[in-house]
Amino acid sequence: MKTRLIRLFQLVLVLQLLPVAYADELADFHRTLAAAPGEAKAPEKGPENPDYRKYPPDRLVDTSHLKLDVTPDFKERSVSGVATLKFKPIGQPLSELKLNGIRLRVSKVESSEALLGHQETEEHVILTFREPIPVGRETTVSIHYQAFPQIGLYFRTPELGYPATDSHIWTQGEDSEGRNWFPCQDYPNAKFTSEIICHVPEAMQVFSNGRKLSETKEANGMKAVHWSQEKPHTAYLISLIAGYFAGIEDKYKEIPLGFYAPISTAKYVTNSFRYTKDMFAYFEEETGIPYPWAKYNQICVRDFTAGGMENTSTTTLTENTLFSAESEDVRSSDGLVAHELAHQWFGDLITCKDWAHLWLNEGFATFYERLYTGYKFGQDEMLKEFYESAQPFFGPDSDTQPIVYRKFNVPFEQFNGAVYSKGAWVMHMLRSQLGASLYRDFIRTYLQRFGYHNVVTEDLMHVAEEVSGRSLAKFFEQWVYRTGHPILSVTYGWDERKKLARVSLRQTQKVSEEIPLFEFPLTIRFKTEAGVQDKAVNI
Repeated sequence: MKTRLIRLFQLVLVLQLLPVAYADELADFHRTLAAAPGEAKAPEKGPENPDYRKYPPDRLVDTSHLKLDVTPDFKERSVSGVATLKFKPIGQPLSELKLNGIRLRVSKVESSEALLGHQETEEHVILTFREPIPVGRETTVSIHYQAFPQIGLYFRTPELGYPATDSHIWTQGEDSEGRNWFPCQDYPNAKFTSEIICHVPEAMQVFSNGRKLSETKEANGMKAVHWSQEKPHTAYLISLIAGYFAGIEDKYKEIPLGFYAPISTAKYVTNSFRYTKDMFAYFEEETGIPYPWAKYNQICVRDFTAGGMENTSTTTLTENTLFSAESEDVRSSDGLVAHELAHQWFGDLITCKDWAHLWLNEGFATFYERLYTGYKFGQDEMLKEFYESAQPFFGPDSDTQPIVYRKFNVPFEQFNGAVYSKGAWVMHMLRSQLGASLYRDFIRTYLQRFGYHNVVTEDLMHVAEEVSGRSLAKFFEQWVYRTGHPILSVTYGWDERKKLARVSLRQTQKVSEEIPLFEFPLTIRFKTEAGVQDKAVNI
């Protein structure tokens, strides 16, 4: 995913650092600001201390399930409902449960454990229990609330200048926007199953994560649509889209596929998502892991704050990715579609534990999108994408942030070229060194071992070492945890008497605490009248 950037000048910076496909994912956020004034606000900056580092919050409870029963008000641009959470305290008895919730208006709280009271702050909903809840005891709380979200849940209605026939809402959770419309543990290190019941006018459609359980008519022309996500995922991947949509449906094996857009543009969905089934087959074969969710919907919405977002089993995309058959030569959605589908394995099935390790989501999705390019359109096209994505790193002030990085102010600053492009390059290098077959064994083991769980980079490295038998600490240290890249000075000489070529290579980058002398394999190619000879050396 690539959500709204903080300010417009930051958009320019990020677009310079990202390859075209990911620039597309970011480039539309300013349309939201223009179309719906006041919706999106810049997050507050963190401490300016350059040594300040961000770490995951404590996870004092294990949330097993979240149920949302909500009714959006399209006129008031609000949502009201009940959030029911099941959880167990971890480590020590729990006297107080603090949930993320931005300016939520709580009217009532019900609990299976006696409550002393509750309070809402600007950023939290806090429940205080009469007696501490013992470790491991399952507790259920139901929070009745109303929200007027500025971000997180977005309305596209006639009052905001949109056609009445296209009226709809959509949500955007990453990195931490879900808390603006429902109370939750809004950080990647918490995973749980979820369900959503949404009440809307009968003519509207409702989409969410997982499997649709029911659709029931109610009074006053309303209906209730019930979706259930039966496998654990994290809060930022929860999705709710409701409104007037049209589209087509298909299947990959027994997996239902849906392609939808607002009614006025739905006729173009076939063009944009034409290779989806082919991508499914390729990613299943390449990872060795079957698609892990109940279905896959791709839904275009008006003025999305990003290009695409990989919500579990339900990807949201910008309407700008749609194109007519006549514009095929100048417009393609293939890269964006492949990237978001790859996320269903990397980012959704396996999720980074905290934002410092975001590359385990985004670098992998970028890499597998490029692998698909090579499979579908040829090796040269894949290498061209890799080459172009590397160019922004070669400037004098570029490549200054390591891939794993904690000195950010807000999580969205992590969505940058180091995480996307350099992360993909690191996996390309690792795959090249291990070989395609051994690399596939390693990735399959990684996905099997950590499926539906959180990971950090050390988890990836340990599995790679276990499967390959190689020591990879230096590889990860120099390419992932430190910054910079080797700059080589090359001299060549020919000894006519001995008939020998002499090649000297010297690393000339400025070495510092952050930028090391690198160790890496290099192939030198000699072209002579007798033919071509390749010589592998270790620098």
